[in-house]
Amino acid sequence: MANYKGGVIRDGSSIGLGNALGNLKNGIIRNGSSPGLGSALGNVKDGVIRTGSSVGLGSAIGNVKAGVVRDGSSAGLGKVVGKVSDFTIKGIERERDDEIVAVYHFLTKKFL
Repeated sequence: MANYKGGVIRDGSSIGLGNALGNLKNGIIRNGSSPGLGSALGNVKDGVIRTGSSVGLGSAIGNVKAGVVRDGSSAGLGKVVGKVSDFTIKGIERERDDEIVAVYHFLTKKFL
């Protein structure tokens, strides 16, 4: 089970424990063990989840709007994949919905 604390996502069952899977900083998801370090895996901007290394750049793979996750390239468009609550890891609940889903996709299980 993954958890989130201080921008770092870990594979332990308690918050802050376990090996680092990656990190989230300023809308960019990276594979490093400290916020802002590592290779960029994807990013989020205005509810759209992308594969690029800079915010707003790259191919759109999904979006989040009003708590609903879709596979379209614009916010609110595409086939429904689920709810944000389906893709939440322990400790990340206070982050933006699009960041929550992107972290789950890039660091826990690819579903988009």
